[in-house]
Amino acid sequence: MRQIQVALAVLSFVAISTASTAALAVPKELRPGTKPHYFEFGPNVGYGFYGPRGALGGAWLDYMYHFQGGAEGPALGVLTLFGGWNRYFSFSVGPMFQWDFKLVKSKPLGLYLGPHVSTGYSFFSWRGVGDHSFYAMVGPTVKLIVNDFWCFWARPLNFDLRWYGRVDGNFGAALGAGITF
Repeated sequence: MRQIQVALAVLSFVAISTASTAALAVPKELRPGTKPHYFEFGPNVGYGFYGPRGALGGAWLDYMYHFQGGAEGPALGVLTLFGGWNRYFSFSVGPMFQWDFKLVKSKPLGLYLGPHVSTGYSFFSWRGVGDHSFYAMVGPTVKLIVNDFWCFWARPLNFDLRWYGRVDGNFGAALGAGITF
């Protein structure tokens, strides 16, 4: 429930920021991104709702490339997610697809919303017993480009499933920064 409240607060902040930014002139530092590559990192938190229940934490690292040569449109890359909590450790790696849309079309603002999906290999250990699994993840990303170099992002609600003879799942959220190049 706490993660849902945090996600709603982040989305409200983005909506208010977008509305107030649309009424003002956009500084050149917040102009849309022009570079197709980006590398992002940041902490994530989650809650296992099926399988290993309880709080989860870790780090999110990903590299993405936009096919259209800028910060908008389809992007493909590699996701690495690792961490754990309370006798639980996991490491996941796999391809990630994201499609970024400008949130304010009428203004030259580098604020994007991009649904993402990722799938791949995962290793985990819970209470000293390890196993390998297949994972699938889906969720939204909100991203702000600053000076056509820095990017700040939030993934307010991710839904993650893992298959390894049975199904485990969790909800998660992440917040971080990165660079474009």
